[in-house]
Amino acid sequence: MKRSKAYIDARRDAIIAILESKGQVGVAELAEHFGVSTLTIRRDLGYLEEQRVLSRQYGTATLLNPLGRPSGSRQVRANKAIAREAAKHVNDGDCIFINASSTAISIISNITAQDVTVVTNNAKVLLLTEHSSASIVLTGGEIRPPKASMTGEFALECVKRITATKCFLGVTGLSPAYGLTSATAPEPAVNAMMLERSRMHVIVADSSKIGKISSFQFGSTDEVDLLVTDSGVTDEQVEQLKENGVSEVIRVGLGPSPMRLVEEEKRPLEP
Repeated sequence: MKRSKAYIDARRDAIIAILESKGQVGVAELAEHFGVSTLTIRRDLGYLEEQRVLSRQYGTATLLNPLGRPSGSRQVRANKAIAREAAKHVNDGDCIFINASSTAISIISNITAQDVTVVTNNAKVLLLTEHSSASIVLTGGEIRPPKASMTGEFALECVKRITATKCFLGVTGLSPAYGLTSATAPEPAVNAMMLERSRMHVIVADSSKIGKISSFQFGSTDEVDLLVTDSGVTDEQVEQLKENGVSEVIRVGLGPSPMRLVEEEKRPLEP
């Protein structure tokens, strides 16, 4: 029986949770745990390997520290949950900006609204393996390896010519005092232009970014209409952000536990 994308995402999140606790796990063990075929598990592991969550060797999967970030796979799970929630705020007919954030780019695969146009300076959009029906417009611009962000005058001129319904921006840091900050020098100018040229501003940031201050500021907290973050953000942090102008905060959980996923559905998944 064919399963929904949401169910497949939940199983993949549960695989990450298992790897968090064990570090390494076999394909056959995962197949038995979830009641699916080894082919299905290999597809899941292949997808997670593309996302740099794990590596595969001889029938086993080993958890990586994705993108060299010390917060590890919990951050990956949080970012996926944040992207799924943020996509719910894309409506039919929207034109949206998405910046070079890995969390923001994940929103695209989760968009279910129709007739959506995505304008992005993130070249990694070309590598997405799961696409929505959204039309994609690349800003163009200068790319400096290893980053895949497009910056400079070409990117700015493209964004200047567009009035978007919403922008969905990731940040390196979000603090009450210093607002929206980035660690990379060329990107803030494009981020700031996206804020200026859109009507609603949505910030996507996991809890490790809240209260953090990075080098280059591109916006203030009173420009944030909606912050989508995870349940690691405290009530005190939320209150401070709202006192400094953030209009609304949504905190998402990291999805079902591996055992709950199995218990909720005992029938076989897709072959």
